[in-house]
Amino acid sequence: MFAQIDFRQNIRYAILDKAKNVMLRKAASERDLYRMCTKTFTWRLLTGPELTEVYLNEMRRDFPAGELKPLSMILTSEAEGTAHTWGVFDGDTLAAYLLMVRPEGCRVSQLDYFAVVPAYRAHGIGAQLLAQLPAQEGDAEAILIEAEMPEKAEDAAMAVRRLGFYARCGAWDTHYTEHLFDAWFRILVLDCPGCASLAPEAAVEALADCYRRTISPTQWQKHVQFFAPDGSVCG
Repeated sequence: MFAQIDFRQNIRYAILDKAKNVMLRKAASERDLYRMCTKTFTWRLLTGPELTEVYLNEMRRDFPAGELKPLSMILTSEAEGTAHTWGVFDGDTLAAYLLMVRPEGCRVSQLDYFAVVPAYRAHGIGAQLLAQLPAQEGDAEAILIEAEMPEKAEDAAMAVRRLGFYARCGAWDTHYTEHLFDAWFRILVLDCPGCASLAPEAAVEALADCYRRTISPTQWQKHVQFFAPDGSVCG
Protein backbone atom coordinates (compact mmCIF):
# COMPACT_ATOMS: atom_id res chain seq x y z
CA MET A 1 0.00 0.00 0.00
CA PHE A 2 1.20 3.51 -0.80
CA ALA A 3 0.46 6.39 1.56
CA GLN A 4 -1.89 8.93 0.08
CA ILE A 5 -0.17 12.27 -0.41
CA ASP A 6 -2.16 15.48 -0.14
CA PHE A 7 -0.19 17.68 -2.52
CA ARG A 8 -2.46 20.66 -1.91
CA GLN A 9 -1.77 20.51 1.81
CA ASN A 10 1.98 20.29 1.18
CA ILE A 11 1.79 23.30 -1.10
CA ARG A 12 -0.05 25.24 1.60
CA TYR A 13 2.65 24.32 4.14
CA ALA A 14 5.37 25.42 1.69
CA ILE A 15 3.66 28.76 1.11
CA LEU A 16 3.27 29.33 4.85
CA ASP A 17 6.92 28.44 5.48
CA LYS A 18 8.05 30.83 2.76
CA ALA A 19 5.88 33.63 4.14
CA LYS A 20 7.23 32.98 7.63
CA ASN A 21 10.84 33.16 6.38
CA VAL A 22 10.12 36.42 4.55
CA MET A 23 8.62 37.92 7.72
CA LEU A 24 11.59 36.79 9.80
CA ARG A 25 14.06 38.30 7.33
CA LYS A 26 12.06 41.54 7.25
CA ALA A 27 11.98 41.71 11.05
CA ALA A 28 15.74 41.08 11.23
CA SER A 29 16.32 43.78 8.62
CA GLU A 30 14.16 46.24 10.55
CA ARG A 31 16.08 45.46 13.75
CA ASP A 32 19.38 46.04 11.93
CA LEU A 33 18.07 49.31 10.52
CA TYR A 34 16.94 50.45 13.98
CA ARG A 35 20.32 49.58 15.50
CA MET A 36 22.16 51.45 12.75
CA CYS A 37 19.93 54.52 12.97
CA THR A 38 20.25 54.73 16.76
CA LYS A 39 24.01 54.27 16.83
CA THR A 40 26.15 57.14 18.05
CA PHE A 41 28.90 57.87 15.56
CA THR A 42 32.02 59.86 16.36
CA TRP A 43 33.40 62.47 13.98
CA ARG A 44 37.10 63.31 13.98
CA LEU A 45 39.66 64.67 11.55
CA LEU A 46 41.90 62.05 9.95
CA THR A 47 45.67 62.20 10.12
CA GLY A 48 47.83 61.97 7.00
CA PRO A 49 48.55 58.22 7.45
CA GLU A 50 44.87 57.52 8.15
CA LEU A 51 43.84 59.45 5.04
CA THR A 52 46.38 57.52 2.97
CA GLU A 53 44.89 54.25 4.20
CA VAL A 54 41.37 55.45 3.39
CA TYR A 55 42.45 56.50 -0.11
CA LEU A 56 44.13 53.17 -0.87
CA ASN A 57 41.55 50.88 0.72
CA GLU A 58 38.27 52.76 0.36
CA MET A 59 38.33 55.60 -2.16
CA ARG A 60 39.86 53.60 -5.01
CA ARG A 61 36.98 51.16 -4.62
CA ASP A 62 34.25 53.80 -4.18
CA PHE A 63 35.07 56.25 -7.00
CA PRO A 64 35.93 55.92 -10.70
CA ALA A 65 39.62 56.45 -11.48
CA GLY A 66 38.82 59.50 -13.63
CA GLU A 67 37.04 61.14 -10.69
CA LEU A 68 39.83 60.64 -8.15
CA LYS A 69 42.47 63.26 -7.49
CA PRO A 70 46.00 61.89 -7.00
CA LEU A 71 46.76 61.00 -3.40
CA SER A 72 49.74 63.37 -3.43
CA MET A 73 47.46 66.31 -4.34
CA ILE A 74 45.03 65.48 -1.53
CA LEU A 75 47.79 65.14 1.06
CA THR A 76 49.38 68.41 -0.08
CA SER A 77 46.05 70.23 0.28
CA GLU A 78 45.66 68.85 3.80
CA ALA A 79 49.21 69.86 4.75
CA GLU A 80 48.65 73.38 3.42
CA GLY A 81 45.41 73.73 5.37
CA THR A 82 43.11 74.16 2.37
CA ALA A 83 41.35 70.83 2.93
CA HIS A 84 40.46 68.45 5.73
CA THR A 85 38.95 64.98 6.01
CA TRP A 86 36.34 63.78 8.47
CA GLY A 87 36.35 60.17 9.53
CA VAL A 88 33.09 58.97 11.06
CA PHE A 89 33.61 56.07 13.45
CA ASP A 90 31.52 53.39 15.09
CA GLY A 91 33.80 52.86 18.06
CA ASP A 92 37.17 52.21 16.44
CA THR A 93 35.67 51.15 13.10
CA LEU A 94 35.50 53.55 10.18
CA ALA A 95 31.89 53.89 8.99
CA ALA A 96 32.21 56.79 6.53
CA TYR A 97 34.55 59.49 5.30
CA LEU A 98 34.06 63.02 3.99
CA LEU A 99 36.81 64.98 2.25
CA MET A 100 36.20 68.72 2.47
CA VAL A 101 37.81 71.71 0.76
CA ARG A 102 37.68 75.06 2.55
CA PRO A 103 40.66 77.36 2.12
CA GLU A 104 41.04 80.17 4.65
CA GLY A 105 38.70 83.01 3.82
CA CYS A 106 36.15 80.94 1.88
CA ARG A 107 32.53 81.45 2.85
CA VAL A 108 31.50 77.90 1.89
CA SER A 109 32.75 74.36 2.34
CA GLN A 110 33.05 72.05 -0.65
CA LEU A 111 32.22 68.37 -0.25
CA ASP A 112 34.94 66.79 -2.36
CA TYR A 113 34.35 63.07 -1.67
CA PHE A 114 31.83 61.30 0.53
CA ALA A 115 31.15 57.60 0.99
CA VAL A 116 29.81 55.21 3.59
CA VAL A 117 31.87 52.02 3.81
CA PRO A 118 30.08 48.90 2.48
CA ALA A 119 29.32 47.29 5.84
CA TYR A 120 27.30 50.36 6.88
CA ARG A 121 25.39 51.03 3.66
CA ALA A 122 21.66 50.70 3.00
CA HIS A 123 20.70 51.77 6.52
CA GLY A 124 20.14 55.52 6.04
CA ILE A 125 23.47 56.46 7.59
CA GLY A 126 24.57 58.54 4.59
CA ALA A 127 21.57 60.84 4.89
CA GLN A 128 22.04 61.04 8.65
CA LEU A 129 25.69 62.09 8.29
CA LEU A 130 24.99 64.58 5.51
CA ALA A 131 22.42 66.26 7.76
CA GLN A 132 25.07 66.55 10.49
CA LEU A 133 27.78 67.89 8.16
CA PRO A 134 26.87 71.62 8.32
CA ALA A 135 27.30 71.58 12.10
CA GLN A 136 30.77 70.07 11.69
CA GLU A 137 31.79 72.77 9.22
CA GLY A 138 31.50 75.65 11.68
CA ASP A 139 30.48 78.97 10.16
CA ALA A 140 30.25 77.82 6.53
CA GLU A 141 27.31 79.50 4.77
CA ALA A 142 26.61 76.46 2.60
CA ILE A 143 27.99 73.09 1.56
CA LEU A 144 28.73 72.88 -2.17
CA ILE A 145 28.58 69.50 -3.89
CA GLU A 146 29.93 68.48 -7.27
CA ALA A 147 27.80 65.57 -8.47
CA GLU A 148 28.89 63.73 -11.60
CA MET A 149 26.65 64.29 -14.63
CA PRO A 150 25.01 60.99 -15.63
CA GLU A 151 25.25 61.80 -19.34
CA LYS A 152 29.03 62.17 -19.01
CA ALA A 153 29.73 59.53 -16.35
CA GLU A 154 31.51 56.20 -16.75
CA ASP A 155 28.77 54.67 -14.59
CA ALA A 156 25.59 56.55 -15.47
CA ALA A 157 23.40 54.50 -13.11
CA MET A 158 25.66 55.32 -10.16
CA ALA A 159 25.63 59.02 -11.06
CA VAL A 160 21.82 58.98 -11.16
CA ARG A 161 21.69 57.31 -7.73
CA ARG A 162 24.04 59.93 -6.28
CA LEU A 163 21.92 62.79 -7.63
CA GLY A 164 18.82 61.15 -6.19
CA PHE A 165 20.51 60.69 -2.82
CA TYR A 166 21.62 64.32 -2.60
CA ALA A 167 18.17 65.54 -3.67
CA ARG A 168 16.51 63.43 -0.95
CA CYS A 169 18.92 64.96 1.56
CA GLY A 170 17.83 68.48 0.64
CA ALA A 171 20.58 69.53 -1.78
CA TRP A 172 19.29 71.66 -4.65
CA ASP A 173 20.59 71.94 -8.19
CA THR A 174 21.96 75.31 -9.34
CA HIS A 175 21.64 74.09 -12.96
CA TYR A 176 25.23 75.20 -13.48
CA THR A 177 27.71 72.57 -14.64
CA GLU A 178 31.45 72.20 -14.36
CA HIS A 179 34.20 70.60 -16.41
CA LEU A 180 36.96 69.75 -13.95
CA PHE A 181 40.03 68.02 -15.37
CA ASP A 182 38.46 65.05 -17.21
CA ALA A 183 35.12 64.90 -15.38
CA TRP A 184 31.78 66.72 -15.69
CA PHE A 185 29.68 67.74 -12.70
CA ARG A 186 26.45 69.38 -11.70
CA ILE A 187 26.83 71.95 -8.93
CA LEU A 188 24.51 71.34 -5.99
CA VAL A 189 24.00 73.32 -2.77
CA LEU A 190 23.18 72.03 0.71
CA ASP A 191 21.95 74.97 2.78
CA CYS A 192 23.29 75.45 6.29
CA PRO A 193 20.83 76.13 9.15
CA GLY A 194 20.67 79.79 10.11
CA CYS A 195 22.14 80.98 6.80
CA ALA A 196 20.26 82.52 3.90
CA SER A 197 20.21 80.32 0.81
CA LEU A 198 22.77 81.40 -1.77
CA ALA A 199 21.66 82.42 -5.23
CA PRO A 200 22.87 79.95 -7.87
CA GLU A 201 25.30 82.52 -9.30
CA ALA A 202 26.70 83.24 -5.82
CA ALA A 203 27.16 79.52 -5.13
CA VAL A 204 29.13 79.05 -8.35
CA GLU A 205 31.26 82.11 -7.65
CA ALA A 206 31.98 80.77 -4.14
CA LEU A 207 33.06 77.43 -5.66
CA ALA A 208 35.26 79.25 -8.17
CA ASP A 209 36.80 81.19 -5.28
CA CYS A 210 37.69 77.88 -3.58
CA TYR A 211 39.53 76.74 -6.68
CA ARG A 212 41.33 80.03 -7.19
CA ARG A 213 42.69 79.72 -3.66
CA THR A 214 43.85 76.12 -4.09
CA ILE A 215 45.27 75.79 -7.61
CA SER A 216 47.60 77.86 -9.76
CA PRO A 217 46.27 80.29 -12.41
CA THR A 218 47.68 77.97 -15.08
CA GLN A 219 45.78 74.98 -13.69
CA TRP A 220 42.68 77.11 -13.32
CA GLN A 221 42.74 78.17 -16.96
CA LYS A 222 43.53 74.68 -18.20
CA HIS A 223 41.41 72.41 -16.04
CA VAL A 224 38.38 74.29 -14.65
CA GLN A 225 35.38 75.59 -16.60
CA PHE A 226 31.90 76.54 -15.43
CA PHE A 227 28.84 76.66 -17.62
CA ALA A 228 25.60 78.58 -17.04
CA PRO A 229 22.22 76.88 -17.50
CA ASP A 230 22.07 78.23 -21.07
CA GLY A 231 25.40 76.54 -21.88
CA SER A 232 27.51 79.70 -21.94
CA VAL A 233 30.93 79.70 -20.27
CA CYS A 234 31.12 81.62 -17.00
CA GLY A 235 33.46 82.12 -14.06
